Formats: sequence, C-alpha cells, structure tokens
Amino acid sequence: MSGLLKILKSVAEEYGKHLNGSKIREFEAEDPLSASLLKQNLCSVNCRRVIFFTIPAVVIALLFSIVTIINMSKDDIKQSVLCLAGLLVIFFGCGSAAVLLYREYKKKRTDLKRIRQLVLVYWSVFSLALVLITAADFSCNMFSYRFYLYLSIMTVFPLLNVKSSVLIITPFLAFLLVSGLIFGADYYTLFLAVVFSLVYVLISALVYSSHCCLVISDRKLNTANERCRQMDEKDSLTGLLNKKGLTRRLTDIIDRGIDNNIAAVFFDIDNFREYNHGHTDSEGDQCLYNICNCVRITAKSKTDIVSRYGGDEFVLILQDTKEYDLIYFAEQLRSSVERMALPFTDGKDGRVVTVSVGVSSIAEGEFNDYSKLLKEAEDSLSLAKSGGRNCVGYMGNVFRVK
Repeated sequence: MSGLLKILKSVAEEYGKHLNGSKIREFEAEDPLSASLLKQNLCSVNCRRVIFFTIPAVVIALLFSIVTIINMSKDDIKQSVLCLAGLLVIFFGCGSAAVLLYREYKKKRTDLKRIRQLVLVYWSVFSLALVLITAADFSCNMFSYRFYLYLSIMTVFPLLNVKSSVLIITPFLAFLLVSGLIFGADYYTLFLAVVFSLVYVLISALVYSSHCCLVISDRKLNTANERCRQMDEKDSLTGLLNKKGLTRRLTDIIDRGIDNNIAAVFFDIDNFREYNHGHTDSEGDQCLYNICNCVRITAKSKTDIVSRYGGDEFVLILQDTKEYDLIYFAEQLRSSVERMALPFTDGKDGRVVTVSVGVSSIAEGEFNDYSKLLKEAEDSLSLAKSGGRNCVGYMGNVFRVK
C-alpha cells in the first residue's frame, strides 16, 4: 500500500511540475538555446494548426449560415439570428485572423510575439462565436452541447499554457453559467460545464508542457548525436577530420553535384619513423600538432577540408583553384613547415622536419570519384619522396624551389 502511495505521489509531483511550468524551466536551464527554439517551434505548430483548422471551420460555417438563412422563421427568429451571428463571426473573424497568421508565418523574419498574440486573438474570436451559438442553444433549452464540442476542439488544436487556457476559457464559462441560470439550466449541466472546463485546462497544460519537453529533449538528443558523430569523424590529437570524416565530406561534395575544379594536396612528414626513434611519443605527438597548426595557418580559407589521413599523412581538399595557384599553394605549405625549423635530431647537424607534398586535380567534368583523386595525389606524393623529399610532386613532375 505504501509503495502504491509513493508511486501516486511521484506521479502527482511530476504532473504538478508540468502544470506550473517548472519542468520546462528545468529543461531550458540544462540547454538555454532551446528556449528560443522552443518559442519558434510553438509558434510554427500553432500557426499550422490554426490554419489547418480554419479551412474546414470556415467552410462549415458558410454552409450552416446559408442553411440558417433559408430556414429562418418568425417562430425561432431569436435563435436563428444568434446562431447566424456566431457563424458569421467564425467565417469572417476567424478567416481574417487565420489570413493574418498565415502572412506573418510566411515572413522571412517572423515576429514571435505578434504570432502568439494573433493565436490568442484567433481563439478569442472563436470563443465569441461559440458564445453566440451557445446563446442560441439556450434560447431553445439546449444546454452546453456545443460548449463541450468547443472544449474538445480547444484541447486538440492549440498548444497553450495554463495562463492562456484560463484566459480564454474563463469568459466563456462565466457566460455559460450566467446564461444557464437565467434560462433555467439544471445544476447538473452547469456542474458538468465547470468540470469539463477544469479538465480542459489540465489537459491543455499537460499537452503544452509535454510538447515543450519533447521538443527540448529531441533537440538535446540531436545535439548529442551530432557531437558523437563529430567526435567519431575527428582526430583526437589534432582536432582535424580523420579518414572517415574526410570520406563523408567528399561524399557530400559528390552528392551536391559540384562540377568545379577539385584538387587534393597529400603530404606526409619526411622520415617520420626515424624521427620517432630519436624522440619520445609525446615529442612525436607535439611535432604532429605543430605541423597541424602550421597547416591551419597556411590554409586559412583556401581549403574546404583539412584532414589527418593516418599516422603522419595529411590531406587537404581545395575547390575552384587553378593549376598555377594549386602548385603555389602546395609549395607554400611545404616551405611553411620547413621555416618552422623543428629540429629533426637532438644533435647539432642542423636537420629540420620537412614534408613531401603530392598534388592531383580534376580540372573539368563532374566530380564523382574521390578515390581516384586521392590515389593520384598519393602517387604524386610517392614521386616527391623518390625525387629527394622536401618537394612537390604533380603530374609526373617534381617541383623544387631553388
């Protein structure tokens, strides 16, 4: 029994957090950026729901207006006039509010505050129409039937918090109770109206809070997944893309159908295995890190992709680069590493760390095979190594600055 009470207490506390908005505030505190995104999402959802609901509501109101006018008689003129007025309010008022909402929603820079105000105006107009139609029901001793329908619609369509729900439902409920007492409605009907109103407020608040929490949770999950993907595609030492990340980026370029000049710059550190034999692992990692920073500074915005292909091998992908500029960039990269003057050995022989660079490019045609591009760049790198290292290989030639 005590276990059941604990469960009920925890459920009640959870619902209480949803109702007073503390659950949303908890989620927003964990992820502050979600607050603005949540407002945009709510405005977007409410706009779509209102516009979707308005179309059948206006069509039905127009049809019922025509039927009411045709069947209007002197015996029930009061009911007919009230019902017709309510239908016309739905037709003109809700239609106009929905058009304003649609125009505001389609703007490039959406005013969220204005959209929220328009949504409240829309449901206030809809409430006025239901007040008139309910008054028509009262005039012929039909109590609360359309009121229950209205509550059902309000629960399904808008996403409103407790304050907004109470603001909309209170005038309508007050009118219903006063009119019911005047026209002689039984107390059971009025009691049901109050109960249904409270249930509406509770359900509306829970739906609103649950939607907010789901939106924020979904965003946090997507952010976490994106971070995991980025970590999976990045090299832990240098922070550059790894081979997997490079492959995905090249695949994206192919999927976009880019047919501009695509070039690959493939380089590695000369005799890096020998360097590692004379240095500790941390010194080897520091050497790679220094070269990585040198590449970043040299590349700047000239490259679209910078990656560590594996070990001491690096790949840079360039777009819209002419052949002369490509060779110049490769030579600039080689000379930048040499100018860092990282000592190759602990001795005083003057040797410094250098790199060999291989270049390949696709000058014309649509880029659809990155493996061929990388293979040609790797072959050019092998040519540079066999040509004496610390030089640039391209198209079967070795370029060495005198």
